[in-house]
Parts: sequence; structure tokens; C-alpha cells
Amino acid sequence: MRFITKKLYFIFGFTFFIIGLLGYYLPILPGTIFMIISAYFFMHSSDHFYNKIVNNPYYGKPIKSYIEDNVISFKSKLIILLSMWIATILSILLIPFEGTLFSISLFSFNLPINIFFISILLSLIGTFFVLKTKDN
Repeated sequence: MRFITKKLYFIFGFTFFIIGLLGYYLPILPGTIFMIISAYFFMHSSDHFYNKIVNNPYYGKPIKSYIEDNVISFKSKLIILLSMWIATILSILLIPFEGTLFSISLFSFNLPINIFFISILLSLIGTFFVLKTKDN
């Protein structure tokens, strides 16, 4: 069972590594978060690839700081939060309103869920996780 888990972690690590590399070159896709996820999977499956990621001279330092010490620099936090909220606000303003995606019924209340609600909720969750990390 351990062998299968290790192989699955390696496959996930490699997949997120490829997405992370694409994220450094494509303007709309974030790279660092996928590298962090990749490093997590490699940490549990391949010491060689984990060390290649965290010791890379271009992108390794912030990934290693986050994984090992739960630290994000203040400048990086500012960039993350500004870009996340600008993208959220732009998506709310530019996506045409088509109604609700689905509804949740609770105690005779019908709560419509739309894309605006989901995007704001995800940005709030992201903001929480960024702000709860330590500054260096």
C-alpha cells in the first residue's frame, strides 16, 4: 500500500510541477502555488525532486520558506492579495450575470448561489490563508 501511495504522490507532484512551470510563463496562471503543492507531494515521494524544487535558484527560496517555516514575505503577501482581489473584482465586473448556478434550501429558505458569491468566497478564503502566515 505504501508503494502505491508513494507512486501516486510522485505522479501528483510531477503534474503540479508541470502546471507550476506553465504558471511562470503564462500571465493568468499562478506558478508558485503549484510549485508549493508539487514540493509537498515530492516531499512524501521523492527527496531528489523535492530538493530540486526548494534549492532552485530562481523559485526555490519562497517555496522552501513557506513549506518549512510557514513564511511569506510582506512584499509577496501584498502582491498576492492585490492581484487576487483585482482579478476577483475584474471577473465580477466583466462576467455577464446569467443567474444562479444552483440553490441551497435550508429551513424553507432558498439561498441562490452565483458566480459572484463563489469568487468572493474563494478570495476571502485565500486572504485568510495568506494573512495567517508569518512575515519574515
